Amino acid sequence: GIFSTVRRQLAMPGDRLHYVGLVVVLGILDGSVPLTQRRIFETVDGTTRLYAMPFTSSSTMWQLSFPCSEEAARTLTKDAAALKAELLSRCRGWHDPIPALLADTPLDGMSGYPVYDREVLEPAVLRPGAGAGAGKPGLAGRPAPQDRVTLIGDAAHPMTPFKAQGANQALSDAVLLAEALVQGVREHGALAGLDAALPLFERRMLSRSARVVVGSREKAKELHSSLALQPGRKVQRDTGVDMPRVVRALRAGGIGSGSATDPRGLDAVVAEVVDRTSASASHAAELDAIFGKRPAAPPADQAPPKRAKRAQCSALGAPGAPPLDADGAHFEWRETMRALLETAGEAGLRRKRLRKLVLRLYLRHLSRQPEAAREEVCWWRAHPAELQALFRKHLRAAKGVGLVRTQGKMVRVG
Repeated sequence: GIFSTVRRQLAMPGDRLHYVGLVVVLGILDGSVPLTQRRIFETVDGTTRLYAMPFTSSSTMWQLSFPCSEEAARTLTKDAAALKAELLSRCRGWHDPIPALLADTPLDGMSGYPVYDREVLEPAVLRPGAGAGAGKPGLAGRPAPQDRVTLIGDAAHPMTPFKAQGANQALSDAVLLAEALVQGVREHGALAGLDAALPLFERRMLSRSARVVVGSREKAKELHSSLALQPGRKVQRDTGVDMPRVVRALRAGGIGSGSATDPRGLDAVVAEVVDRTSASASHAAELDAIFGKRPAAPPADQAPPKRAKRAQCSALGAPGAPPLDADGAHFEWRETMRALLETAGEAGLRRKRLRKLVLRLYLRHLSRQPEAAREEVCWWRAHPAELQALFRKHLRAAKGVGLVRTQGKMVRVG
């Protein structure tokens, strides 16, 4: 795992643990909780996050995480009573059943740990001297001899638990290693096949897992920041419904975590509201919320083509082509980028992820402005290429004054 003895004995240069600034606490409570019966729930407040699910048919497992200095994390996780007091303090005002769930979990049923990962490992560091040609036949027609030691799973690419990918990646590693061994032995025989297989396996494994390590670190930052409270989170977009509209309807109907005890079942209660709100949700309804007018809506299962979107914009009187140097009613591009990157920490954000976050905030900003600025939203939505060009222009400007720096696909604070 992350504390692999084998990895330590390899003595790779610069190999050290990276503390991600969080504590994770795991707990198991004997007894069923209505809200976790055959379902998972997650609650966030922009700093602390709780995730709960059934553990067995008669017990509930929960995971709670929050930011903490490394020294305080080490101290807290050694004292179960102090750790539990910290959790109860943080979640005292949270919705049911969270306060009772934490309070009822016995001290011997919970444990905590500081969250670490490691920097992405390069194949040449794991196997010194093994370039892109390692494992390929040499002058003698056989692969060069290799050390018969490799790493797999968390020993090779430890990551935070917030994308739930650690075990998945380890299983993928096992399949990949088996495939590389079969290929090597088939092509070079039993002994030379190992020399061919290990470098090949390591290059493929580390290439595939690198993005997951980085993505898991980004997810850890997101879930414990104000980004977790944004309505455009992927977990909400992927539902296929207008989630903010559904949430408003649930609140108006007094439907919440307490509805888990409703005789009809929480799923049925929520599904009824979703069906009712989804019946009127469409692209035209979104424009209606912004402009106070409703063009004809396309079928629910068909997104309007770009030409139709342009026609809708024309009907609404949207500008023909907002200039790329438009400031969007004084939208603070550089400050927004910097704030998002500071939240992400040293790891930074992938350029695509930063672009999505900034442009989402930009369009939301326009929609809150006077009519002239709000009308630009329709044009921008119908011209995504131009919208992305606008982001690139401001990213170059922020880079030019040293506010941000780019390295490959990553963007970090300058």
